[in-house]
Amino acid sequence: MKTLATLFFLMLSILTSPFVFAQTTDSTARTYTVTVVVPNVTHRSGTIRVGVANSEATFNGESFKTSVVNVPASGEVQVTLTGLPAGRYAVRLMQDLNGNEKMDYNGQMPAEPFGFSNVTMLMGPPSFGQCAFDLNENKQIRVGLMEM
Repeated sequence: MKTLATLFFLMLSILTSPFVFAQTTDSTARTYTVTVVVPNVTHRSGTIRVGVANSEATFNGESFKTSVVNVPASGEVQVTLTGLPAGRYAVRLMQDLNGNEKMDYNGQMPAEPFGFSNVTMLMGPPSFGQCAFDLNENKQIRVGLMEM
């Protein structure tokens, strides 16, 4: 249980980092857009913090690219990430309900909603491989929020 909470903390706390790594690409290289749709927002406050990973290292550490949006009063939340070169990516997100820019916990369990691409139910912390998708065209993905 403690290992699970530690891994959640490491993965989700990365979303709170103010750093975004600049990417250098060939000016002729094609880039793509990923639109993350969060359909099941039950708490209509705070922000949705999205982190995009392009490897196991950026999934378990500093995100490759991040974005933060305010939660609207109604409807789905959409977060658009642009300028991504073709490759394999995974999305992690959390809803920061109280604006402290970090995941809060009740004991060892996350106290704020969170989600991962391609994961609808947890049996422990997911890996980059479980969450990853190929990006070779503009793409829309749906990421549901989970609460513990």
